[in-house]
Amino acid sequence: CIRDSVYSKRVLRMDRGVEDGQVVRVLTREGAPCGYAFAHTRSMIALRMLSFDPGQVPDDGWLAARLAAAERLRTDVLRIPLDSNAWRSVHAEADALSGLVIDRYDDVAVLLFYSRGWYEWREALARIVQETLGVQKVLWRVDARTATHEGIPEAPAHAPVLREIHEYGLRVQVDAASGHKSGWFLDQRENRRVVRDLAQGRTVFDGMTYAGGFALAAASGGAKHVTGMDLDEQAIEQAKANAKSGGHDIDFRHADVFDALRAYGAGPEEARPDLLIIDPPKWARDRKGLGVAIAKYGDLNRLALDAVQSGGLVFTHSCSGLVSEESFLSILKNAALDARRHVRVLMISGAAPDHPVALHVPEGRYLKLSLIH
Repeated sequence: CIRDSVYSKRVLRMDRGVEDGQVVRVLTREGAPCGYAFAHTRSMIALRMLSFDPGQVPDDGWLAARLAAAERLRTDVLRIPLDSNAWRSVHAEADALSGLVIDRYDDVAVLLFYSRGWYEWREALARIVQETLGVQKVLWRVDARTATHEGIPEAPAHAPVLREIHEYGLRVQVDAASGHKSGWFLDQRENRRVVRDLAQGRTVFDGMTYAGGFALAAASGGAKHVTGMDLDEQAIEQAKANAKSGGHDIDFRHADVFDALRAYGAGPEEARPDLLIIDPPKWARDRKGLGVAIAKYGDLNRLALDAVQSGGLVFTHSCSGLVSEESFLSILKNAALDARRHVRVLMISGAAPDHPVALHVPEGRYLKLSLIH
């Protein structure tokens, strides 16, 4: 037993009567005990390992210790509270809590379930999170895809749970009860700071802006003009509210980024942005759709290179875990060839450090980004 997730085809036998989400004792094929896991009889991932110690039955004390260790990494080692009041407290396998993500917004914790087991533990988990992390309110959420695969009911509807968060001087309102992920893209914290530092005096276009993260960072960094664009009308309204509360003059538009990039490319050079950011959604959700996703990433990056001013910068991203860094750079190389541009990579990065990657789970490095010139 060395993997956090054990696929159903690798399970020789599961006792009759095991219920989905139940904690079970795991044995090797030879019968030697190797730990405890959440079981799921109808999922591709049949076992999510919790403890690799046969003598450590997962209980409240075990969970509190894991949560405390994860939080100490963020507060004592990374010292994130010096620069922000919002961070990822638990990042699944990287914090030895497979299938569980916890995002913190000031005094609110949002639990994201990717395993039926955590749903079954939700009441005890919420209590221990409050006690261990010192938050006042705990919500839980599950995305539709996971809910279907794991058999988790929809999360209860909540009235908006608004909190003002800050990072490196940038202040925004986040609704922890709605929106993508847990309400804000915490993984882009350090990358927003990069954009802020690059933006002074530049004309900036933030494509797929969501609630305006990169656009707000660019405006706070002294950009000459900032445009943010997204097809999500609700997100654009949130972005506008964030800009207004922060005193930023940003042109947020509800429109298609592909169309906008084509228009920039066909227009005069002087009308194009000289810092262009593209942060598309997770297009590769499974291996079956990987080829289509790679083609779409290629089209988007070629259009971005056509749309940016000569000598300008493109900050491009992929949050698809199935797209490796090697594949992502290959996509950029081919896009540069198609655009007939000589392109240099100035920076390669990923998620903020409160999203660590376990070396034995490399797919946890889902976010890749590159600053190209």
